[in-house]
Amino acid sequence: MNKRLIESSAILVLFAAMTPLASYAGFFGDHPHYLHALSDMKYARNLIQRPDDPNVMADERRAVEELNAAINDISTAAREDWKPINDHPPVDANLDRPGRLHEAINVLNKAQQDLSQEEDDRNARSLRNQALRHLAVARNFVRKAVGDKEFDRNL
Repeated sequence: MNKRLIESSAILVLFAAMTPLASYAGFFGDHPHYLHALSDMKYARNLIQRPDDPNVMADERRAVEELNAAINDISTAAREDWKPINDHPPVDANLDRPGRLHEAINVLNKAQQDLSQEEDDRNARSLRNQALRHLAVARNFVRKAVGDKEFDRNL
């Protein structure tokens, strides 16, 4: 019986080694919306973090705090789901100050759409919902920063 167990184990190991990696293709790609949202939130954070007038920077600082919390939540959910989390696009340095904040709002809207996709895992869903709340608060602070910026221009 011991010999039979060893032979069975060897066959299983051999079978696993011979199984093409393509059969695992869906394993890491089941919820790519997390990675898109992470990328968008990191990009938006980089757009928001720029020197500006003090009242605008106060709103931006609060928005970044909320984004950091959302990024942390989604990073945790993505790691638990075996997703690579270090992918994010470079910041477009040519945007003017008001343009960068409007672009940040657009990118945060895209992140919200990505995070609003169906989620089967209860733990991931909880983290996702928490991240969505942080994201909504961050977006409101960015909108407030845009309003403060426009107010400053009209003085």
